Amino acid sequence: MTPNPTPSSPSLPPTTPASAPQSGAFRRHMQSVFIGGFVVLIPLLVTLYILSFIYDFATGFSYPVARWILKSNFVGHVAHIDTSRAAAYLAPVLAVLLTAGFIYLIGVLTTFVIGRQILNALDGFVENLPLLKGIYGTTKQVIGVFRQSGGGSGFQRVVLVEFPRIGLWTLAFVTNEITDTSCGEKYVTIFIPMTPNPTSGFFQMVREHEVRNTDWTVDQGIKIVLSGGLLAPKELNFGDSPAPAIVAEKTAIVDPGKNNG
Repeated sequence: MTPNPTPSSPSLPPTTPASAPQSGAFRRHMQSVFIGGFVVLIPLLVTLYILSFIYDFATGFSYPVARWILKSNFVGHVAHIDTSRAAAYLAPVLAVLLTAGFIYLIGVLTTFVIGRQILNALDGFVENLPLLKGIYGTTKQVIGVFRQSGGGSGFQRVVLVEFPRIGLWTLAFVTNEITDTSCGEKYVTIFIPMTPNPTSGFFQMVREHEVRNTDWTVDQGIKIVLSGGLLAPKELNFGDSPAPAIVAEKTAIVDPGKNNG
């Protein structure tokens, strides 16, 4: 007799593994949300940083004075407050008020003859100091230019100049016009700002007919520089093209052998 075969267990359908969590979609969601929040916060953070820098610079000398005043026994007896707590919470406010009062006092002195004489004497003393006269004199001249322009920018107009090489147009601000007495040719002094910090850049003297005038305002030009071109409008009038003679001259400089055949 043949032994009965062992009954085989019924076959079960293959089990499908549980679907893996959509980690990729979650990661992309978090990444997009984080980047979006960061982009929104960048202008606020930059603004707060600039305000913090201005505050530290403006209250650098008045903050210790404010803390000394608030910690004095006189304030404690008169106001009946905890001087340590007052110095911690009220010193920043008092420092701003002291700085504003000092600036106002200097402005008041300029309205009186004696005050102007005192400030002129102090001005002459600083201008004669060996290490400070160069920085102080240059800064004073720049501030004078800004004041002559009505408190606004000292830039006259916005132009385009081929910099740093021919074929690359760079935004620049005209600051002055100069005439060459030897030949009567006119030059313009231009300031080429850097992005995103327009306070630093390059100073150049260019022949007037080598720059391309634009219809941009100075404020518009500064915004374009600060944004790296992101705030530039889609359509702008770039002004007239350089004269054909200038183009031919530049072409001859770039390829001197072309005209020789």
